[in-house]
Amino acid sequence: MRDRKYEIWEVVLECIAAIAAIACLGLQIYAGYAYEAGMGALLHHMASLLILYAGMTALQIFPEALNGFGSEPLQGRVRVFAVRMIRNGKLFLTFGMLLPSVADALGARMNAAYSLLVMAATLGNIGYYMYRIFRHNSKKKT
Repeated sequence: MRDRKYEIWEVVLECIAAIAAIACLGLQIYAGYAYEAGMGALLHHMASLLILYAGMTALQIFPEALNGFGSEPLQGRVRVFAVRMIRNGKLFLTFGMLLPSVADALGARMNAAYSLLVMAATLGNIGYYMYRIFRHNSKKKT
């Protein structure tokens, strides 16, 4: 088994994302109870967060799934960039869902443009790390 060394900031980001996900779930439960939402709506909100969070955690553990399991495994800097991309995406996901959960608990409505901002941040994150991987690969070929 490979020795995985994590830096302090990586562990802190993981903890922040986990705490935000737990807070989001708690706020959804509170909002469902306070505003007497149906069980279907409550499960819809909670299941989407749980499935996305679990899927991104699995991708973070096995980043080779991004490249296809049958092809060559990710190694070195490319693997580091892939894991950072997924970690940051998970952070954007949890905080992107936390603010609407707070709004739901307070009984307020979020502006529809908020989801576009979260999507832009996520796509910007993916684009940045794809560029870094491209630059790394092009340097390696020369």
